[in-house]
Amino acid sequence: MKRKETYLSRDFRETAAQRFPARAKELNTAFDMRLSALLAENADASKEKQYHLKRQILPGIAAYETLQRVMPKEEALQTVHGYVERLARTSHKQLASLLHIPGLYRLVPGVFFKSTRSVFGPAAGFAPKELQTGNGVWRVDMMKCPYHDICTEYGCQELCRCFCDSDDISYTGLHPKLIWERSMTLGRGNDRCDFCMKVR
Repeated sequence: MKRKETYLSRDFRETAAQRFPARAKELNTAFDMRLSALLAENADASKEKQYHLKRQILPGIAAYETLQRVMPKEEALQTVHGYVERLARTSHKQLASLLHIPGLYRLVPGVFFKSTRSVFGPAAGFAPKELQTGNGVWRVDMMKCPYHDICTEYGCQELCRCFCDSDDISYTGLHPKLIWERSMTLGRGNDRCDFCMKVR
């Protein structure tokens, strides 16, 4: 069964082809083998957690580790950061254009509230502490996050920051009447992520 390509595996293959053509085949094989091993090691994770593992966390780790064969660690980190950042900028653009629809911005905190419960809940390995949800405010402290936990488990906690940054890129400045705030993240070494999206 052929595995579905993620944006990370696609971008990784592009880097291998463009920058290391002579070793592209070897790098792709190394990436595929590492990703298969990571997926196998995490095969017993819940369906909700698998969504995050397969889509971002494990391909991110596999790309980061494999790139270190051909470049310094810091450069490998920046390269993977670039992949995540590119996706975040695209999603920011799409969301911002959607919010041109009059009044739609008012629904955003409520959408965040619902998606936290469905995609970023305990079943997926997160521990959200709801502080305020309603009246145009979504404020949640995330006490535990699988992005942080798994990156730490595989000895690359610095990789988690790529995913933290992607939230800020995706949600800052979406609409003049929406405020995205966050001063702490687990991936940057704090004891929680303090998320807030509110209507001005």
